Amino acid sequence: MHIAIATTWGPTDTTRATLPFLHARAAREQGDSVTLMLLHDAVLLANGDTAQDIVAFGPPPLGPIFDELAADPQVDVVVCTPCVKVRRIAEGDLHANTRLGTLGDFHRAIRENNATVANYG
Repeated sequence: MHIAIATTWGPTDTTRATLPFLHARAAREQGDSVTLMLLHDAVLLANGDTAQDIVAFGPPPLGPIFDELAADPQVDVVVCTPCVKVRRIAEGDLHANTRLGTLGDFHRAIRENNATVANYG
């Protein structure tokens, strides 16, 4: 199965920012592949080491989970290109193993993989 997860939550709400990553990790633990689309303020999580500073109330810190998912070949972490541009984040400042993309890329991942979609936004 393929899970496509879209999220808009960033550093201003650490718990909501962490939940989609926990969902993605749970999907991987079940053997599913994942597309994780970071939109709106969620792109800030991919800016350098920002995810390392996210500690939610209850869930584990986001940094190690982000690193684990970004390094997993069965997880595609897509960072919204227009969202990055408007926030003046340089492509070179993005977390390793993430890539810039658009909602077209997200839709393609859904269509080509007959994915189940989850939205955190």
